[in-house]
Amino acid sequence: MRRGADAAGRRRLRLLLGTGLLGGFTTYSALASDSALLLQGGEIQRAVAYALGTVLLGGLATWLGVVLAAALHRESARGQNR
Repeated sequence: MRRGADAAGRRRLRLLLGTGLLGGFTTYSALASDSALLLQGGEIQRAVAYALGTVLLGGLATWLGVVLAAALHRESARGQNR
């Protein structure tokens, strides 16, 4: 580890803030910037399709990930109970 042991959850906190929170800001910034550039270029339909498509596909991928993780967790729990 770069900064030593995970004293009192420091590593988890760094991951949450650094990767999760700040990563979300950069992802949103890219979506907003790209959509704005498309709008400024007069490509209104493409900008709307890009923005909505990104949000909807991201939501779908998240939902599928949660469903898959829940199914794997249930399967793992069944295997441990045998």
